[in-house]
Amino acid sequence: MLKSKNLKAYLAFIAVAIFWGTTFLAIRIGINSDGVHHFPPFLLAAFRHCIAGLLICSYFIFYKKQPLPTLKQFKYFSINGILMLVGGNGIISWGMQYVDSGLAAILCALTPLWIVFINLAIGSNEKVTKVMWAGFIICLLAQYLIFYDKINILSDKNYIYGLIAIIVSNICWAFGTVFSKSSTSPFPALYNAGLQMIPGGVILLIFSTLTGDWNQFNPSSNSVWALVYLILFGSLLAYGCFMYIIKALPAALVSTYAYINTIVAVILGVVFLNEVINAKVVIAMLLTIAGVWLVGRKGKIVK
Repeated sequence: MLKSKNLKAYLAFIAVAIFWGTTFLAIRIGINSDGVHHFPPFLLAAFRHCIAGLLICSYFIFYKKQPLPTLKQFKYFSINGILMLVGGNGIISWGMQYVDSGLAAILCALTPLWIVFINLAIGSNEKVTKVMWAGFIICLLAQYLIFYDKINILSDKNYIYGLIAIIVSNICWAFGTVFSKSSTSPFPALYNAGLQMIPGGVILLIFSTLTGDWNQFNPSSNSVWALVYLILFGSLLAYGCFMYIIKALPAALVSTYAYINTIVAVILGVVFLNEVINAKVVIAMLLTIAGVWLVGRKGKIVK
């Protein structure tokens, strides 16, 4: 029989694994609902995190009577917000203008590998075993399967920029994950999330304003509903749960949410966005999951 604390942690893990998989579809709809009406990507991310952050912080400050963070604590939350929400979520939203949600999810499944590389780069005691190298090679093979027959698509500069943006966002997210795991906070996990969302969302809002996103602001009702979904399920629920499980569960287990995210996102992309999936994509997805599992099995995903 699971203890109530363990049960809570595993339920939070399930929420992250499933609902974050659905956010790939929501982002894609939000930034390109019908090809004409849409949210500019950075503005979508800014609205999402500013609104969610204000709701969370208002609840904890005015209802739960939690104290405001000190300047030192706010610095920590700002760094995490920049890494995970500006660098991670904001950049991937921009990249998904040009890349299908399913493919973006497969690339994001590689995030645990970036975490391993970061741990090695910062001088952790982790060693790369033969099994881990096998996992890396399997993941590279999976990416080859995805792209080897898409040479024509790779000639599109926007598509290349979109792929690069998603990879950069994964690296930023990995840095944020390592930073979160190694830091402590006296506040509840959801309050931590809100305190990260506000500085992250404000920076995204400033950046989107400076780059002229308001001139392209033309959302449809579908885009607005996508934003509402992202606020409620992507930020309030899933991100808050992630901040909780990263402290409550073993890091190797937490990293497996990326596998389930990928499967959920690929299926939803096919069903709702008519994204093309074939045998090679399915094999690539399974190889990516297997490769990342091998790396996580033999290495500490987060020290």
